[in-house]
Amino acid sequence: MTEPLRDAGDHEHADAEGPGPEMPPPTAVESLVNAMLEAGPEVAEHVVRAAQELLLAAQAVVDAAEKAVREQQELRRTDDSTASEPDARRHLDLAE
Repeated sequence: MTEPLRDAGDHEHADAEGPGPEMPPPTAVESLVNAMLEAGPEVAEHVVRAAQELLLAAQAVVDAAEKAVREQQELRRTDDSTASEPDARRHLDLAE
């Protein structure tokens, strides 16, 4: 959020009253960006590549989870199709 530009008359008046309103402290993201800019382009490139690797690893985990869910769904469908056979399922008696 930016302040509107002030002309010279407003600036002189503000100095007479004391310092103007202070800027709020930077957010975590602003601090990270500032630190990367100060560190140089090599550091920024390294951080971006590391973030890409993390995203690829997360994508691999999601893909594996989706595959496991599909396999479980296929097993359930196969179990459901054999359920019409008399001995295919055993009903549990909760009193046992």
